[in-house]
Amino acid sequence: MTTSPNTPKLTVAPPLGDAPGQCDVASPTRWNGRTRGGVIGNWFFITVLRLFGLRVASLVLVPVSLYFLLAAPKALRASTLWRERVGYGSRLWINRLWRGYRHFFAFGQILLDRIALISRKEWFRLEFEGEDALRAALGKGKGIVLVSAHFGNWMAASHVLSKHGVPVNIVAFQGEWQHIHKLLEGAMRGRRFALIAVDGSINSSLAIMSALQRGEIVAMHGDRCLGLTGESCEFLGKPARFPTGPYLVAALTGAPIVHAFGIREGTCHYRLLAYPPTDLAFSPGLNRTAQLRLWMRAFVERLEKVARQYPLQWQNFYDFWGETDPHEVFKK
Repeated sequence: MTTSPNTPKLTVAPPLGDAPGQCDVASPTRWNGRTRGGVIGNWFFITVLRLFGLRVASLVLVPVSLYFLLAAPKALRASTLWRERVGYGSRLWINRLWRGYRHFFAFGQILLDRIALISRKEWFRLEFEGEDALRAALGKGKGIVLVSAHFGNWMAASHVLSKHGVPVNIVAFQGEWQHIHKLLEGAMRGRRFALIAVDGSINSSLAIMSALQRGEIVAMHGDRCLGLTGESCEFLGKPARFPTGPYLVAALTGAPIVHAFGIREGTCHYRLLAYPPTDLAFSPGLNRTAQLRLWMRAFVERLEKVARQYPLQWQNFYDFWGETDPHEVFKK
C-alpha cells in the first residue's frame, strides 16, 4: 500500500483496553497515557468476584469510592468539571461531593463488570442495537474499524461482537492492560480477543493493517490523545483534542468505520449501540486534514449525545479540555 506525500502520518489512536484506574495528570493540557491502578488491586477484586460474586464485590466498592473521593483530588476536580460541562453540575458543595461519589462508584461498577464478563458472561444481559448493519459490513471482507470512547463498557461490546465468529483486536498502550490480561489468562483462553500493543513502533500499525486485511474487527478509542497529537474539535461547548488515527486507518484500508458504545442500562444489563457503518475515502484535491476533522466531528457529536444521557459513565478523570485552572469549577 502506498500513500501520497500529502497523506497524514498514520498515528494509532489511544487504546480501547487500558487498565482500570484514574488517569494521572501530568499537566492540565494533555493526557500522558498512564493510569492509576495495579496488579494487587485488580487481583483483589478478581478474587472477590470469584469467591463471593458480583454483589459482594459491588459492596466493597462503597469504601473504595469514598477513599477516592478523599484521596484523589485531581480526579474529583476533573469529575466536577465534566459534570458542569455535561449539565449535571450543582452549586451546592454537598451535591457536588455526592455526585462525585456516584461518578466514582459508577466507574467502579463498570470496571467490575468488565472483569466479570470475561469469566461469567452468563450473568449478563447483552443487547445489540444495530447488529444487522454491522453484520453486513463484516460481509464485505475488509474488516471493521470500531471506534468507541472511555465511556461505558468496551468489554461488553467486545463480547457481543465476538459472537459473530470474527476476532476482535483491542488496541492498547504497551503495559496498560497486559497485567490484567495475565491475571485472567485462564478465563481468556478460547475467547476471540487479541491485544494489539501500541509501543510507538511501526509494528503496531502493521498489526492493525494485517487484522483488517484478514477481515477482523479492530477496536480503537476515539477520545484520548497522547501528548499533543490529534485535532481540535468543539465538545460540549469548548474545544478539545481528539485523535484522527481511526479515520485515517479506515480511509487508507477501505475498512468500514463503526461508532459504538457499550452502555450500562442497569445491574448486569448492557446495550451495545452501534451506528451504521461508514466508508471513508479521501477526495482528490481536498485538504486531507480537513476531511479527517469532518469524520472526527461525526464521532464527537454522537459521543456528546450519549454522554448527556449517561453522564456518570464518562471515564476520563483528567482535565479533558485543558483548562488552565480546573479549580475554578469549585468557585461557581
